[in-house]
Amino acid sequence: MKNDQESNLLKIDFNIKPIEEIKKKISFPNSTIRKITFREKPGFFYRFTFNTTFEYLDKKENLTNEIYVFNSKPIEGDLSEYLVLEGNKEKTQIPDTKHAYFVAKEELKKRNQEKRNKISKFLSFHLEKEKEKIEKDFRKETKGFQKELDEISERLMEFARLRDVEKIQKEKEKIKSLREKSNFSTLEKDKIRAIQLESQKHLLNVENKLSKTTAITYPIYVFTIEVDANPVKKSFTVEFDPLAKEVSGLNCEICGNKVREMFIDSNGHATCKNCSLVCESCGRRFCKKCLKNTCAICSKRICKDCGVRCFRCSKFVCKSHARLDVVTGRYYCLNCLKRCERCGEMKDPFTFKVSKKTNAEICETCYRKEMQGKVLEGVFEN
Repeated sequence: MKNDQESNLLKIDFNIKPIEEIKKKISFPNSTIRKITFREKPGFFYRFTFNTTFEYLDKKENLTNEIYVFNSKPIEGDLSEYLVLEGNKEKTQIPDTKHAYFVAKEELKKRNQEKRNKISKFLSFHLEKEKEKIEKDFRKETKGFQKELDEISERLMEFARLRDVEKIQKEKEKIKSLREKSNFSTLEKDKIRAIQLESQKHLLNVENKLSKTTAITYPIYVFTIEVDANPVKKSFTVEFDPLAKEVSGLNCEICGNKVREMFIDSNGHATCKNCSLVCESCGRRFCKKCLKNTCAICSKRICKDCGVRCFRCSKFVCKSHARLDVVTGRYYCLNCLKRCERCGEMKDPFTFKVSKKTNAEICETCYRKEMQGKVLEGVFEN
């Protein structure tokens, strides 16, 4: 591959309003954007112009390929849909193009392969035709010699029958001369040499020349976005590549996937929609790691503030299915409590006592009241 090339720099001017553009690309459904600032950094891709010459059978065919390399990959397209300006090479630091050049070379091989295959197929067919001609000429020449030998042999037999020694000797000299002329080994070598020469003529020579390298620069926008998800405040750094039309830097903190829609949970975690959950008791938003608990009775997903652990069975339940014992200050789930038939409240069954009046099990509070009433019975009577 010859490399006698010129290089230049072009610049794409995107006529866009970056802040309006990024607002179209991403959103924060449960928070408010307080502030967006941005800066530009240069992005680059490359165009390599190759001239390819296919030389065979005294013919030359020329082919020009323009190959664009973006993010280390060859891409299709052209610059016609963009506003392109001349760049300033002196003020722009262009990255090394070596890797992009090798990517373009590999792509050039693929693009030229169809043309190469077509010409090779033609040359192979044409060579077979020429080889057939050589074989035919060889067979024709050897056949002529053989015919002469057969004729001489017949005359020798006749002269031998007539005992004509002089003529026999002349015919033998003819045979010797003919054999010298018709040396089959030499003819075979001549045939092989002729075929080799034709094979050389039918070789395909492909010459690739890099005639121009063009670096194209364009702005990549780097945003700092500050959001408010009361009471949490959070900041994100996001990049928007207007050429690739891709947003990067906004990733779910739980699954790591790229997102366009970011949720902020009550603990300040930034997640995608699939990793964002809502407490079914208080309605606050949490990520999957923060909202792990479910009520053992109703199976509602609840945050740690909306649930308690039963002192008796140690199960985590929502506060709707738990009761506080005001005496001990302990929480119990409804499955571990018993309804007092006297006051109707759910209480710890292990504290129940048998009523002296009704012989029924009642809570400790009701039992205490009953005992106090019994002690005071008749005290204020005359």
